[in-house]
Amino acid sequence: MTTYAPHPLYFDQGKRARVRDLDGRWYQDMLANYGALAHGHAHPALTRAVNDQISLGTALGGPSILQYQHAELLQAHVPALERVRYCNSGTEATMWALRTARAYTGRDIIVKIDGGYHGTHDWGHVSAFLSGGTPHRQFLPGLPPTHLAPGVPKTVLESVVTVPFNDAQAVADVLAQLQGRVAAVIVEPVLGVGGGVPARPGYLEQVRSLTADDAVVLIFDECATFRLGTWQVRHGVRPDLSTFSKIVGGGLPIGVFGGHTDIMSLFDPARPQPIYHASAFGGNSLSLAAGIAALETFQETEIAHLDRLGARLREGLDSAARDAGIVGSAVGEGGLSYFHFAATPPQNAADTVAAREGRDELRGLVHLNLLNEGFLTARHGLMCQHIVTTNTAVDSFVAAFADTLTLLRPYLADYHPDLLADQPARETAVPKPSIDGSGQ
Repeated sequence: MTTYAPHPLYFDQGKRARVRDLDGRWYQDMLANYGALAHGHAHPALTRAVNDQISLGTALGGPSILQYQHAELLQAHVPALERVRYCNSGTEATMWALRTARAYTGRDIIVKIDGGYHGTHDWGHVSAFLSGGTPHRQFLPGLPPTHLAPGVPKTVLESVVTVPFNDAQAVADVLAQLQGRVAAVIVEPVLGVGGGVPARPGYLEQVRSLTADDAVVLIFDECATFRLGTWQVRHGVRPDLSTFSKIVGGGLPIGVFGGHTDIMSLFDPARPQPIYHASAFGGNSLSLAAGIAALETFQETEIAHLDRLGARLREGLDSAARDAGIVGSAVGEGGLSYFHFAATPPQNAADTVAAREGRDELRGLVHLNLLNEGFLTARHGLMCQHIVTTNTAVDSFVAAFADTLTLLRPYLADYHPDLLADQPARETAVPKPSIDGSGQ
């Protein structure tokens, strides 16, 4: 994801909501390390916590009080985390959550969302949005083909089934056909790299009910959606297990998985044949110290600020597209957004794929011009803010985006005329923001 034409930028410094490349040019950071950061760069509280801890040791080879302190803070955000365990990344967290569900239920099959991204382990790279690969027929009839990332064995398809996002009936049908055989359903409350698509109202409530009826473990992958203020708490749907990473490590590598005590008790070393979980750097002191500082400074005030910034951004992008006479819309929730060149917002990963079909060059041109204007985003369209991002920075980005769309109208007329709306383009060019990142 970090490579793009003509060449990727290399960075040497980050400060608050800006980053600097090796040529000394500053960019307003509208990416936040693909959503993994919330506090900006070199946040004083996080920097102080890391500096204080490193002199005491980083990985002492046994339990530490920091693990309890971090777990208590995280549980205050997520009451469903009755017991937690630590690892090194979101990939590990989702891998362990799935293994835990299999051990708890004695079943083998996992149901995941088409286009859902849960890291790079084999079970997660079945129809992961960025996995590519050759389409394969699923072992259940009536389901769309699935894809395996290169290097993932075909045998994985014997134990993983994929269903479309926002389609509770598809989940019901699969669980009915595989009654008593499904260990877990894993889902992102907002489809992340699949296009920033939020769960439609009632969807995850229905999935919760369906999984409970067949004693299937429901796993929410909140590695990305924790920046929204923990989706499950804000929307009142309690899963059996949850996974976290990114923000809860304060900018350092971390993974967390946990949930109901009766499930997590499988790791109790005092019980017969416990699940063996080893990790040399899981729950290391440096990541936990940074994570504690991050959790202490990521409360309702900060989350509300990100909510307002995200809403301001999406409204601004929609307005920019209308004014430029270009078909498209922004989607997302809180401080996580995408812009799609499509007449209607996507409801699942297949919709996102259709919106991007044949438009790779267009997205590349948008990304490149935004870099030229002094704004760092993801080439595939992800936009995230920091708690130190200002309204002025968002408005400047919207102006740069509007300018980019106006600049690209002749290109669209030649190559994507279907994206030109009936209204004419804005007659006067939108003023360009400064590119030195001033004003945050």
